[in-house]
Amino acid sequence: MLTADGRELTLATKVGQLFVVGFDGTAPTDDLRTLITDRQCGNVVYFSRNIETPDQVATLTDRLRRLILEETGTPPFVMADQEGGVVSRLGWGTALPSQMCLGASADPDLARAGGEAVAAELAALGINVNLAPVLDVNNNPRNPVIGVRSFGEDPDLVGDLGAELAMGMQSNGVIACGKHFPGHGDTSADSHHELPVVEHDRERLEAVEFAPFRRAIDAGIDAIMTTHVSFPAIADSPSTPATVSPAVQRRLLRDELGFDGLIVTDGMEMRALAETVGTAEGCVRALEVGCDLLLVCHTPETQADAIDAVIDAVESGRLDEATIDAAVERILRFKRRRLSASSPPSAARWEETADRSREVGRTIAARGITLVRDRDDTLPLTTERPLQLVGSSGGRTSPAEDDDFEPTLLADSLAAAGFDVTCHEVADRTELPSFDAGTQVIATVDGAMADDSRAAVVRTLDDRRRRFAAVVVRNPYDLSAVPDVSTAVSTYDYTRATRTALCEVLLGEATATGRLPVTVPEFAD
Repeated sequence: MLTADGRELTLATKVGQLFVVGFDGTAPTDDLRTLITDRQCGNVVYFSRNIETPDQVATLTDRLRRLILEETGTPPFVMADQEGGVVSRLGWGTALPSQMCLGASADPDLARAGGEAVAAELAALGINVNLAPVLDVNNNPRNPVIGVRSFGEDPDLVGDLGAELAMGMQSNGVIACGKHFPGHGDTSADSHHELPVVEHDRERLEAVEFAPFRRAIDAGIDAIMTTHVSFPAIADSPSTPATVSPAVQRRLLRDELGFDGLIVTDGMEMRALAETVGTAEGCVRALEVGCDLLLVCHTPETQADAIDAVIDAVESGRLDEATIDAAVERILRFKRRRLSASSPPSAARWEETADRSREVGRTIAARGITLVRDRDDTLPLTTERPLQLVGSSGGRTSPAEDDDFEPTLLADSLAAAGFDVTCHEVADRTELPSFDAGTQVIATVDGAMADDSRAAVVRTLDDRRRRFAAVVVRNPYDLSAVPDVSTAVSTYDYTRATRTALCEVLLGEATATGRLPVTVPEFAD
């Protein structure tokens, strides 16, 4: 008999424990309340659409905790993707730089400090599960969804930094969830839009894709997130997403790798799953193969249908209730372990953690920013002459990312550092202004691999044989589209900490010590 808060759990309450739902807005919606009261949904996930201020998040979390505890007898998992860099749901200037910036520093101690800092922030606001670290090995330059979310292309580096980041989080009471098992790093498609396929054989998968997950599991990570990617060499059929494959989840992750923590699905409304298996059917199949927590993040009708489908599967005898019980027992075990000592959410307590996050973020940025080349000694720049900033935004490369980069962000940071800066947002080489020979110029590079017109702007500057600094603000692989630039700096993200550190490097006040953690095709430093 499963109980919570002294109550025997009904089938509906047990099934509700398996679901993690998202919602719109910065306060509980009527749809969310209905899912909690009528379908006993026991867990929530936050996106940027739910985040406004620390006080608002603390209040929201407190209201949801009270409501879910009253209805189900169990406190909720409250989840968020606070990876750092371009996937940071809390956007108040304390977000850590991206994991690839950490990879460029190659410092496990710094990764652990980062985990401790971000967990302290999240815990203060009642967020008890961080859907991070990303344990994917990004070795495909055309990967549209992982990129700088990964530590890099070396499995050992990814495993070491990922394990330390996770242990830092868990040391401050926040569950770390490594993703996306068994690996989304070598794909050229985004599972938000379609089903990617990784064609490698088992030997290669063991050496590269699986290795960081083994390392994190050995270190004691609490949770692993699945991926909606097909792995023909190990899955039951070439078209089966890993999330619903018994060969991947039960035999590989549970039996071979010995993982006894929480298996969390990626969003079940992503097209790679929804348009192949179907969301509701996928939820049933994910439980059948050993998953514990099902993320259904966006649509109230789909969320209700998925919960009902699982209940129907149990009542019809298709899904053994013992399977449900095993998942719920594991969920309750981790709730007792991680949530029992948690304090009420508090914006004031978050304020106490913010300075530490900013400090660690500045250190990561300073250690990770990479001066890829400076053949003509273009750097350092000086604040005694005007500075022209040329750039445009490549836009989000995936729905997973939060905000687009805008050159004005960097312009503001350059101005704060003392530059007299003029920003030119240029989407096409024909819009490129002419500059006097002595003018200092920075050209931002963003989205150049995906849009050659953006690369053409930088190449045109180069063709004019003038000195300028190319700043790759996000994906270092963009350098392959502008291989001849004489001065190139890679920042891996556009967080406040990174922009500040970049200014110090441009002025010569700091030395860029990071090293590219990926190989950029057609580009030699």
